[in-house]
Amino acid sequence: MSTATTSSTITVNAFGMSGDKLPPHFKLLVDGQAVGEASAASESTRPYSFTADLAANKPHSIQIVYDNDAVNGSSRDLYVQSIEVNGHVLKAADATYTRDDGGAVGAAEAGRQNMWWDGALKFDTPADFYAGKGAAAPAGTPTAAPAAPAAGTDATIVVNAQGTAAAGQNAHFNLLVDGHKVGEGTVGEEAKDFTFTAKVDGAAHKVQIQYDNDAVAGWEDRNLQINGISVNGHHISPTDDAVSVHRDDSGADVGATGSLYWDATLTTQVGASHFTAPAGSTGGSEPAKPGNQPADGGSGSTGGSTGGSAGGSTGGSTGGGSNLSASSVSVGNVTVTDPGMVESSGAIKGFLHTEGNQIVDEAGQNVRLTGVNWFGGEGYNYVPAGLWSDSYQHHLENMKEVGFNTIRLTWSDEMFDSSAVTNGIDYSKNPDLAGLTRLQVYDKVIDYAGKIGMKVILDHHRNDGGAGTNEHGLWYTDAHPESKMIENWKMLAKHYAGNETVIGADLHNEPSVSATWGDGNAATDWAAAAERIGNAIQSVNKDWLMLVEGTEWSSTLAGAKDHPVEFDVPNKLVYSPHAYGQSVGQFSWLNDPNYPNNLPAQYDKMWGYLYKNDTAPILLGEWGGQFKTEAEQTWGKAMVKYLNGDWNLDGKSDIPAGDQGMSSTFWAWTPESGDVGGVLMPDYKTVDPTKLSIIKGALAAGTDSATTVAGSEEAIFTVRLAKALTTATTIDYATEDGTAKAGSDYTAASGSLTFQPGETSKTISVHVTGDHATEGSENFLLHLSNGNALLGTATGTILDHAA
Repeated sequence: MSTATTSSTITVNAFGMSGDKLPPHFKLLVDGQAVGEASAASESTRPYSFTADLAANKPHSIQIVYDNDAVNGSSRDLYVQSIEVNGHVLKAADATYTRDDGGAVGAAEAGRQNMWWDGALKFDTPADFYAGKGAAAPAGTPTAAPAAPAAGTDATIVVNAQGTAAAGQNAHFNLLVDGHKVGEGTVGEEAKDFTFTAKVDGAAHKVQIQYDNDAVAGWEDRNLQINGISVNGHHISPTDDAVSVHRDDSGADVGATGSLYWDATLTTQVGASHFTAPAGSTGGSEPAKPGNQPADGGSGSTGGSTGGSAGGSTGGSTGGGSNLSASSVSVGNVTVTDPGMVESSGAIKGFLHTEGNQIVDEAGQNVRLTGVNWFGGEGYNYVPAGLWSDSYQHHLENMKEVGFNTIRLTWSDEMFDSSAVTNGIDYSKNPDLAGLTRLQVYDKVIDYAGKIGMKVILDHHRNDGGAGTNEHGLWYTDAHPESKMIENWKMLAKHYAGNETVIGADLHNEPSVSATWGDGNAATDWAAAAERIGNAIQSVNKDWLMLVEGTEWSSTLAGAKDHPVEFDVPNKLVYSPHAYGQSVGQFSWLNDPNYPNNLPAQYDKMWGYLYKNDTAPILLGEWGGQFKTEAEQTWGKAMVKYLNGDWNLDGKSDIPAGDQGMSSTFWAWTPESGDVGGVLMPDYKTVDPTKLSIIKGALAAGTDSATTVAGSEEAIFTVRLAKALTTATTIDYATEDGTAKAGSDYTAASGSLTFQPGETSKTISVHVTGDHATEGSENFLLHLSNGNALLGTATGTILDHAA
């Protein structure tokens, strides 16, 4: 008896990096039999489609075999992001990977999209992918795949998304319901609703958004931002507990977030109640247009319910034109936890100056700056890193909790080439940063740092945006000459003049082997350039410390012995070397037979002599490592002793009583730094305990002048229109006291929201002020109105702070 077959379409979504003028090549096998082959010549994701007659209603094994890896002048690599089998989408992470390198076949491991060696991805696909009714619709068709969820009613799913482009291509996503592709969307910089229709029953279903074309091209970083999901009018936030995000490149789970900076799948388990249309609903939604751009007017549903008691949300699905009613606008209740009080050290008073090797505050106290580097502003997002995972307030509070009192905050000249709104921020976690320029984001970060008693040093990390040091090792580039660097420094010096939170300028990060010291060569003499730059800053701001790094990636300041730096305003110079352990390099002094006892003498001659001779203070601007080996932990502990003034590592300070040891800022806060990682572990929440055990020994001692300040939290209300309007329409809002009182529990807010044609969602942020009083749950109201008509009221609930 013959076996029934079905014509099946298999699409491989892949891109390649060519090497030796040849693109990566792969073969497609089904059940061990060759179906086709292709060369991935494009560096952007594209579909490679194949067809085969396969046994119907039977499982099949699909393999993608990469067979021409090479590294001879340049690497050749294949990147497989996903496959589609008759409309069913599987990510690379759903496969198993076997490396075939030089004839040695490795053990099977979890699937991966980056195939850096010859090898194979194997997908075991189930029988229901091969229903005996022919092939599925071509990839990209914005309708449900053939093997859809159980038949029932039409569910309307709306994804509100925006993104950033790279190499001229926008971010792309697939929408899946229970693993079946429903449609896809390509997003631009402006937030838009993408509307899809899926035939489902009234049970619970899994809804997934798969971002599948992440890339970095030049200085452009392609990202996808999911602002919200709506199922039959029921809103789901990407930060809800039911949401999870799985990175497809590393296989890591990164928690609930709408900010997708990697190929990743956002999954939410949607309850059965969401697949029942809201009360009064009639019909589904207008089908999505080709390409899955949102349908005109958004949802086509009508009717709706209004909120019951005061403070309940007003729901509904009518509206149109500019006539608003309570049934056409909805706003949900919000609950936040009182952020409590945050410890703020009053140890460092005002601006600082130097006296010999000591840093002295305005109260005449010798102070020690012991902090952390918060990078990101140098590129590619041009704002501090990790704002996709947490609020800037929580980041700063966590730094304070560790014991840091200073932040070295990086920037690049390219950061100010554009006034564009920033990338790399989850605005649901940082609502008060929405719409701000890069400098305005820095203003917010610096303002809150000051409120909790931390100081900030601004660090010119690069000229052109990017990661690491300037590629040619100097302090200028063709695109950003020294004159531009000075212009930006003077702008910042004026901008933050009088702000006692900002206390220093690190003039330039890590001049390398191209830079000289004191030889008079205008193109390479970093010491002379530092004086020019510092004097220019001092011409507009005389309050800041001037931090001068050394050469050879700031590992040495030996040249300062014969050619010290001098500024027009005296007693402001701080020398700032960098030092790293074995994670960064196997430096000769780390392999000395007398290690670690050789380290004090080594660092003495490189930069420590400036402190020991009472010439100037030292602030070790970067130091750190992975600290995963005993040898590097030994290095870290020895460095802490040295910074504390223990010159012979015997556990006793060798500096005079009343003097402070050397200052320092640890590299780095967030974990993206490839060679050393961060104080935070990859979950962006947990402090690395091994690093903390080392770092804490170098932190400045606390004082009796520690105080507390109110913590900060934002209650974010989302206002939605049931249907996009055809004319610009304004909705007014205002808060009203309940048991929570404006001025003490929250900050009164009032204003208006203007919905432009096509817009259906906006947010209102109400600032909640922390305290430690035990008051029980308190609430306030948020009223929406249009003219004299009340459109709805929502309740903001403030729970008592965590014990």
